[in-house]
Amino acid sequence: MKVAKTTTKYVRTYSTSLSRREVALLAGWERARRVSVTLDDIRQAVGAPVARDVASRLVAKKALERIGAGRYLVRPLRTLSRPTASSAAVQAAVLLQGEPYYLGGLWALTFHRLTEQQYVSVLDAFVARRHRSRRLGGARLVFHRVSPERLSYGMVATELEGMSVQLSDPERTLIDLLDFPELAGGGGEALRMVKQALPRVDRAKLVEYAARGARSSTCQRLGVLLERAGTAPRRLAELHRRVLKTKSVLSMDPGTSRRGHFNPRWGVIENDG
Repeated sequence: MKVAKTTTKYVRTYSTSLSRREVALLAGWERARRVSVTLDDIRQAVGAPVARDVASRLVAKKALERIGAGRYLVRPLRTLSRPTASSAAVQAAVLLQGEPYYLGGLWALTFHRLTEQQYVSVLDAFVARRHRSRRLGGARLVFHRVSPERLSYGMVATELEGMSVQLSDPERTLIDLLDFPELAGGGGEALRMVKQALPRVDRAKLVEYAARGARSSTCQRLGVLLERAGTAPRRLAELHRRVLKTKSVLSMDPGTSRRGHFNPRWGVIENDG
């Protein structure tokens, strides 16, 4: 660091200067609108023998932000003189770039404005291969391993801070809450969130996604919710065919007493008030 003394009683600190090669690298990535780079990108630009050293120096000078092994966020040259931080969602997208994934759970519920709450402290990532949970920025990134087929539908891409991010669409977000109620802290809370958001999503997509790959218990509970909402039986036929394959009788809210009206069509005790 270069330190400049002034005539007053404080010391001003300037950022370590970038070399010409480093400025050229950053400027080139900026012209190409690159938000992230890999170690392979740096090798191609400067050669394999010095690539790791160049990456390390750029990280030390805060021109790159290391997200994972060989993966970096690029800071625009104009922002190097002030502190900035990328969102956890963008960092997760950099980390998972090149593999099938989507971000979902309560963060997606917030993103799609399906709740008035702001859920940003935990980021749920659905992936095909095992990853270790970690902290990224101000959030905890939790991985959920699912079948590759589940990663082939129910997603949308959006641009955040110049980075393309894959996330669950509104309907998949609700299906995931019923399939993985621990995302919401339990079955009762997941059910409450789905009930509140149901009027704002596409019912046909809900039926399609659930019938295509959701758990039988999700199909049963969703069938009850859509039936209560006045959905015509013919529009629930595909969902009902899935339910016919199970003999399970379950509670609408698994966290409360199994007392309530029994719905024989869906095999559900309606104990959720």
